[in-house]
Amino acid sequence: MKKYAVIADPGVKDDLKDAKSFLESRRTGYGKKFILEYRKSLMLLQKNPYFQVRYSDVYCFPMKTFKFMIHYKIDEEHKTVHVYAVLSTYRDPDKHYLK
Repeated sequence: MKKYAVIADPGVKDDLKDAKSFLESRRTGYGKKFILEYRKSLMLLQKNPYFQVRYSDVYCFPMKTFKFMIHYKIDEEHKTVHVYAVLSTYRDPDKHYLK
């Protein structure tokens, strides 16, 4: 079984930075735990990205500990997973959405 390559949109870096800062402000060490869980989630997506279709061809993968979802598309031809956003499930979708 071939692994998928994971490609993150440039905006994902900002999503991760915001989430890390917010979580760290709530409890010391949570920012680092969040990033570690995000990386672990990406390793799971490399093996099998077909999780849950939410918006036509956009898949969502809920992180285990933190209430965030990884939003991505799959390119089966090139065996890639393109991550578009990492969003809190508590945020107002009208304020942050995928185009």
